[in-house]
Amino acid sequence: MAYRITKRQIQNLYAIAAKLSLVESGNKNDDFHSVVYSVTGKSSVSELNGAEYYKVRNRLIQMQGAEDKNIKKKNKKESVAKVEGMTQGQCSKVWYLMYEFEKASPSHATVGERLKGIIKRQLNIDVNTENPFVWLTHKDGNKLIEILKKYVASAEYRAVKK
Repeated sequence: MAYRITKRQIQNLYAIAAKLSLVESGNKNDDFHSVVYSVTGKSSVSELNGAEYYKVRNRLIQMQGAEDKNIKKKNKKESVAKVEGMTQGQCSKVWYLMYEFEKASPSHATVGERLKGIIKRQLNIDVNTENPFVWLTHKDGNKLIEILKKYVASAEYRAVKK
């Protein structure tokens, strides 16, 4: 049976996450817990076993390394999110396209749930509805925007045809 991690290991993970500004005090749905969940499928840090601890730690260290690289690239006009993820402009464009899609093709699902489904189906990345862009790279963002443009065009075409 796998053992649960020690308090020291938990503190280590929180320390790394705090340096990355992923931790919000008292919030179990902060970015740090999203990282833990995406890597292990567990929502609580204290439930992790030794192997999962190293997976989460390595992911945080990887994010930290990417953030250090981003600091060196401050000359760019638009700042790039953690792990060279989607830019703020890309995120705004995705939400704009999602609301256009919602207008053209109403659904009982929320816009966030639909976006989660599209990302899962098209990019093969499982995200949460609260922060769907945390695992998407800049390249994924461009791809998602192009996919959503086609979704919107198709939905508008179908709406006109009715």
